[in-house]
Amino acid sequence: MARRKSDVQRAAESAVKKTHPATIFLAILFFLIGCAGGVFVSIQLTKNDQFDLNGEKVIRLEEGASYTEQGATVVSFGKDISAKVVYGGDAESLKGSLEEGIYQIVYTVDDLRWGDYQRVRVVIVGDPEGADEFVSSVGEGV
Repeated sequence: MARRKSDVQRAAESAVKKTHPATIFLAILFFLIGCAGGVFVSIQLTKNDQFDLNGEKVIRLEEGASYTEQGATVVSFGKDISAKVVYGGDAESLKGSLEEGIYQIVYTVDDLRWGDYQRVRVVIVGDPEGADEFVSSVGEGV
């Protein structure tokens, strides 16, 4: 059974048929220019963004020593938001006198640009078994 076209459908089809080819070409051209401009602006806004650990990614300390947090530097859309960094993982365990072990501090930031990113610092206290293997297994991903 054939469906009857509504007045709106007929009007839309009629308008499309009457559209001049130059109008369609210009609409597509302006759309592409807008997309290219958006990509260019996005690149310019984020070209100096960074999420880096201050200091070394792997730190070795003697047993009983104290750890001083070095923090992280975060720049998002050209603005320094380092104060928004949240420390997790074993960060609380590194306060006070340290016992032998391998500790990981996880750095995250609540931000549109860096929302799913994290950085990890490994703190090795003393000479725990498997420390060298652990560091080599995580490599540059630490």
